[in-house]
Amino acid sequence: MTHNLAALLSSVVSRFYITLILFLSFQFTFLFWVDPEHFLAYIILSVLVFMILVFVMSLLIRTNFFLQAQHKLDSDHVMLTFDDGPHPINTHRTLDILKEKGVKAMFFLIGKNVEQYPDVVERIVQEGHLVGGHSYSHQFSFGFIMGRELNREILRTQKILSEITGQEEKYFRPPFGVTNAHIAYVVKAHALKTIGWSLRTYDTATDFTSKKINQIIQKTRRGSIVLLHERMDSTCDALPLLIDGIRNKGMEFGLLTPRNETAK
Repeated sequence: MTHNLAALLSSVVSRFYITLILFLSFQFTFLFWVDPEHFLAYIILSVLVFMILVFVMSLLIRTNFFLQAQHKLDSDHVMLTFDDGPHPINTHRTLDILKEKGVKAMFFLIGKNVEQYPDVVERIVQEGHLVGGHSYSHQFSFGFIMGRELNREILRTQKILSEITGQEEKYFRPPFGVTNAHIAYVVKAHALKTIGWSLRTYDTATDFTSKKINQIIQKTRRGSIVLLHERMDSTCDALPLLIDGIRNKGMEFGLLTPRNETAK
């Protein structure tokens, strides 16, 4: 009963707001027991602890703290996803490999790159892959943007992609996996479908080695959504081995719902 109530509540209100309500309720109750001499120090410490909690959770998209994101497929397939494209050379390399291996994948694209290389996006779509927005400029300060600027940063890319594909593109992955209450508001207001991941390869931090390829293969499970970046030469080099290794474990590759069933 308690579990069902918690699930219902979290479906209506994000975990952030539930935490905020519980925090304020606890603080209001406990204030009556605080020594007046330590009142200010207690308030400052409490706010600091809460701010640290919110900051940490903003970096952990898989906790679904601010918004609901999909981190696994609803099937036994594995989905490869590529962030930060399109890249004028490596996206084509990636598409060639995927075509040769008979694999469909998902590309989360940066708006300014889409404007520069629309032909690459057209090829992605024509070959049956899914696309999603990854913000317009992928700013390091993405987590601190709000208001109209945040709306533009997210929605501009969705609009550009929609113009290329001819249908409303609703899939979105926030840069760095950063989420907060402001991002959650834009996502919910415009009915975007946020896609996270269940397996992060950290391919932008270190190149793929034979050991790393084997580790990723071993960590891959049925339903895994794997995060990659095709702009990295090392990722392109490793991709055929990753695909073969995952298949050798008896798993196949798939996508989210078909394009005409995009979440509303």
